[in-house]
Amino acid sequence: MESRLKDIQGANAAVLGISADSPFSLAKWAEQEGYTFPLLSDFGKQTIGAYGVKYEDLLGIKGVPMRSVFIIDKGGKIVHTEVMDDARNLPDINALVDRIQTMA
Repeated sequence: MESRLKDIQGANAAVLGISADSPFSLAKWAEQEGYTFPLLSDFGKQTIGAYGVKYEDLLGIKGVPMRSVFIIDKGGKIVHTEVMDDARNLPDINALVDRIQTMA
């Protein structure tokens, strides 16, 4: 993601990461990974519930988020959704960047 961030910003778009982890964990993770985009904490899990990307019960832990990508246009409409059933899978960043650039 970080390698394509300038392409996304050049298309007048922004990247936000949202996780159910605490803000402190996210800050440490961003530092370790060298992320320069904001990582937001959904510790109360309202966002994952609103977007429908919450595992109901995974390994006995309720409310675990599914790895997901949403592209939201300037009007606030979701124009692309990608939800991975397996959190080990990553979205195709190049395809996402291409989609964002076509919207610019």
